[in-house]
Amino acid sequence: MNNNITTIEHFEKIIAVLMENGFNKDFYSKAKEPLEAASAYLKTTQTQAALFALLLNNFSEDTTSIQELSKKLKCTNLEMLKYLDDLEILREKKLVWATKSNGRRNFFDEVFRNFPSYSIPLPVIDAVRKGVEYKYKTHNRLKPDEFFEFAAELFEVAEDDEIDFNILINEVNNLFEQNKHISFVKKQEAYGLDDNSALVLLIFICMLLENNEETMCLNRLHRIIGRGAANKIKRSFKSKENDLFEHKLIEFDCKNGMADTEYYHLSKKAIDEFLADVDISTNIKRKGKNIILSESINEKKLYFNKNIEDRIIELTNLLKEENFLNIQKRLGESGMRTGFPCLFSGPPGTGKTETVYQIARKTSRDIVLVDIAESKSAWFGESEKLIKAIFDHYRGLINSDSLAPILLFNEADAILGKRQELPQTQSGPGQTENAIQNIILQEMENLKGILIATTNLTINLDKAFERRFLYKIEFENPDTETKKQLWQSLIPAISSEIAAHLALRYNLTGGQIENISRKCTVNFVLSGTEPTLELLNALCKEEQLNKESSCKIGFTG
Repeated sequence: MNNNITTIEHFEKIIAVLMENGFNKDFYSKAKEPLEAASAYLKTTQTQAALFALLLNNFSEDTTSIQELSKKLKCTNLEMLKYLDDLEILREKKLVWATKSNGRRNFFDEVFRNFPSYSIPLPVIDAVRKGVEYKYKTHNRLKPDEFFEFAAELFEVAEDDEIDFNILINEVNNLFEQNKHISFVKKQEAYGLDDNSALVLLIFICMLLENNEETMCLNRLHRIIGRGAANKIKRSFKSKENDLFEHKLIEFDCKNGMADTEYYHLSKKAIDEFLADVDISTNIKRKGKNIILSESINEKKLYFNKNIEDRIIELTNLLKEENFLNIQKRLGESGMRTGFPCLFSGPPGTGKTETVYQIARKTSRDIVLVDIAESKSAWFGESEKLIKAIFDHYRGLINSDSLAPILLFNEADAILGKRQELPQTQSGPGQTENAIQNIILQEMENLKGILIATTNLTINLDKAFERRFLYKIEFENPDTETKKQLWQSLIPAISSEIAAHLALRYNLTGGQIENISRKCTVNFVLSGTEPTLELLNALCKEEQLNKESSCKIGFTG
């Protein structure tokens, strides 16, 4: 046997013989060498190795049905029944996934509709590609947090369309089978929840534990379990003909006393019983892809003009917990709004966002980041629900944590502009943006925590927003002395005279000065020489190229 042949090449040889001969009497003799190598690699019989090769060759398809396999093997549909046990062994070895066939195009599809279709998991394909043995990672006797983390990973894979609904159900059931000691598994068995109900309940819990999402829109299910299955669940939820409602594990989300049949949350009963072995206080507060933990923020020295520095110090002191709670109490007793919406305005590179980060670090407050630039395109169609979900999520964090996080709307120009005057009957992007703005205005009115919005432009600021921002700080151009401090801090090698020269000659933002300092660092690594005045002048001119000369404050890295 030629040991230089790769694993993939063995499977290629098997496929070549199968395509020519099918499963006839000559197949095993003609494919003897690659079959022996493939079966030894997979630790299976030669027949099972051949079936695996066919599925591997079809890896670009979602699944391969029994009928499709019979055609490729050039055998009758009845003959194909002989190989079902071999396919089942491959499934038990976790070398293939099995799911119900979707094909119903003709009589034989109808005959085989209750038989599975098959596909190769991506980790198996990766192992074959590398020529290494595939070892299925078991998830037996997991700790509760590990159990839910793995379940969340499965849902993420499903959301990326790497596995379909039936495979997801199988994987979740395997997880349950291997972790009967987990409170969730015990309770779902005690209640006798069907597969769909157990799956949906698990999704709700994972959204809570992993993403801090206390309320979930059922449209989220479309991306995880597919539109067909999700629509069926939605209908059962709205009619309350569902195990989760029968056992009072899921509740409608209510707004102003009215049930919202698109949004649901776990009941206290579900949390208490199904998460009995999970420390909720440490699991749901400070996790999620949009949460920036205060202790993870690196300290940076900021440089401001005196008037801006005084305002930032004032706001930082106000947001320190001992002062913040006292001020909120006084405001509440006087019948005034207790929330603190703040606006940071100024051109790019002036340190607005970094200032929010440093305030969060100094006050030990986490940041809930909302990136408008990334989110806006997703708002059309589901826009109102999406923006409501952001504030619902934030309210849940405030209710579960004594230290309110900062809700940061970064680069919020798109939502702070003047509302458009449109006919009520007109629909489209303009109407959608108006609806978003109205929701945000109402949420700012009812705010209990801290909201900070950063914007590059205030000229188009809607008057309704302007009235609702309690603190408005405009980041001005750095004066000559502030720029000198920036140059000396960012490039310590230069003299005080050179720093003064650069500060006086060039009107750059802190962000631009930081860019120049980074280029100087690169130059030092490559040449081993400190920056000269000539180099700095050239870099300053390059940085100003095609940029406005109006500049603001800056910061050090």
